[in-house]
Amino acid sequence: MWTRRKAALAALVALLFIPCLAAPTTTVMETFDGTLEQASWRVAPFDVIEPTGGSPGAYLHVSSLDTSGPRIFAFEGLDEKYIGDYRAKGVTSLGVDVQLFGTDFALGARPISLYLNSDMGTPDDTSDDCDVVLVGNKNVPKAGTGWKAYDFRVPSGSTTLPNGWVLVGTCGNLPANDAWSYAITHVKQPSFYFGEPDFFYIFQIWDVGFDNPRITSR
Repeated sequence: MWTRRKAALAALVALLFIPCLAAPTTTVMETFDGTLEQASWRVAPFDVIEPTGGSPGAYLHVSSLDTSGPRIFAFEGLDEKYIGDYRAKGVTSLGVDVQLFGTDFALGARPISLYLNSDMGTPDDTSDDCDVVLVGNKNVPKAGTGWKAYDFRVPSGSTTLPNGWVLVGTCGNLPANDAWSYAITHVKQPSFYFGEPDFFYIFQIWDVGFDNPRITSR
């Protein structure tokens, strides 16, 4: 009798736990199927939307970009689904697809990093801004190797600075855990950068394609 009761209790616990493991996720993605003015992610004023050749379909193309490292960012005013309180939204990851068409010089090993910027509640004062940054474990693709996907896990529910994440900026002079918690619940602009914080890279001309910048929430 006791064994049966324990077995029944275990089965009940399992049934209650399964929905937690199978919580549905939602992914919002910019596919660049609209006009340039409608694109919620941008790189430079001279971006072009190419109608074919993306991953798949249309994609954002920027050429003759003179910079130390390209950065694609959520465009203010069209970015509501990508900003705000990541903890309340249950954000679990962000990602983007990249194709490198060419550069002036060989890149060597250079990662792509995810930056989540917060103005720390003072939009008119940049001196206290905070970026929480995760350096990716995959390098910028070699020219001519096609589209590569880059996805970054975002533990938005964590109340302490997660392993692998770093703070860039003064972050309102808050302790690291407090700065993380404020920034992740007040994301003003996410971006993907070709490089990592505090590294020096030479300027050169880039020809790059971007597609499917995305955010996934549970």
